[in-house]
Amino acid sequence: MLRNDTVNFELSSMMDMRNVPLILTSTVTVLIAIFFGPFLWCFTLPTMVERFSLQDTEDLSPPQFFLSEDQISSYKEEGFLILRNILSPHLMSRLSSGSSDLSATPCLHCAMTYYDTAPLLHSYDNVCQRPELIHHNFHEVLYRSPLAHISSQLMDNRPIRILRTLTLGSRAGQTIPLRWHADHAIFPGQRKCGDGLVVWMPIGNTSYADANGLVVLKKSHKIHEEMIDNGTWFENQGSVHGQRLHLDFYKSLVKTHEKEEPTLNPGDAIIFDRCTVHSASGVNSRNIRRNSWQIRFFADPQQFDRDLYKYYPSSAIADEKNANKEGFLSGPHLPQIWPKTIPGEQHAIRQGHLLRTRQEWFLFMLGYPRHLFISNFWSGWERFCKLYDW
Repeated sequence: MLRNDTVNFELSSMMDMRNVPLILTSTVTVLIAIFFGPFLWCFTLPTMVERFSLQDTEDLSPPQFFLSEDQISSYKEEGFLILRNILSPHLMSRLSSGSSDLSATPCLHCAMTYYDTAPLLHSYDNVCQRPELIHHNFHEVLYRSPLAHISSQLMDNRPIRILRTLTLGSRAGQTIPLRWHADHAIFPGQRKCGDGLVVWMPIGNTSYADANGLVVLKKSHKIHEEMIDNGTWFENQGSVHGQRLHLDFYKSLVKTHEKEEPTLNPGDAIIFDRCTVHSASGVNSRNIRRNSWQIRFFADPQQFDRDLYKYYPSSAIADEKNANKEGFLSGPHLPQIWPKTIPGEQHAIRQGHLLRTRQEWFLFMLGYPRHLFISNFWSGWERFCKLYDW
């Protein structure tokens, strides 16, 4: 009996060893599906939804809207400006309708936003970068609103170009973490503040501070500019450790700078400097959705920055490929919107020449392997935790 038991044990061990490759293969397959499946799934989506295309849109030029001297002075002193009812009910209706369309009809252009932007945005659902390229409603609101003229006045009446637009949505029961930061690093021209800004507005719902609303630190742009002037910004920006020091510094400013926690209704907008420190409130006691659109404008001319596109893919539009012979940023990827649009740039936008194909997206993302790995790992980890209710 002992001999038979030994033989059976040896046979069982051999069978177990034979199963090892199968077990390993199955495990690797499951891990790939969890961590890379969502990324690969994006490529099954249409590049865009044809019925929302810009093919039949007309060439639009933004209207004028004159600010008072007090408003301009307040913006430069405080680092932000709140405008009430700056968008008409018609434009807000178009914006809300377009946002609902994008949520209901996924496409590759929007799905890739999760992998194409900073990890800070991974807390949001329904993100879409540059929706005005694929949906005529966003295109209409961007070019029919007076926001470009307003931004020009806040940046010394210089011509204005569009750096990027972004829609951000969250679920009703979701709380967006409190993460103080500034958007300075994603703008061209890293040596000063004041020549780039962000327009932020709610879509559909009113934005409250106790419902993931936007919060800014008053006058924080001034101390940020001091960091640039004394070289601290450049010393820390080139490393992960240095960027963590920046985030810790932003967090510490809460002790010395007063918070502005505005309530913004649909049609209202808050405009803040590229160096103004801000965050979602980190509170959602109302348990309502947050849905917003932000537009980043910069003053023209701006030279491209080689350091700008090292960190994550979406900065890459501000590189030498989109600079003219003199080294200044230009072209349809960064279109001029004020004081007038440029016909050649608008033609390329309306014809869809700026949209990437599946192959172009895949090869583009492979050019940023570290960022792609981190984005996929984080996405997979979230799904893994939900699967096991962690």
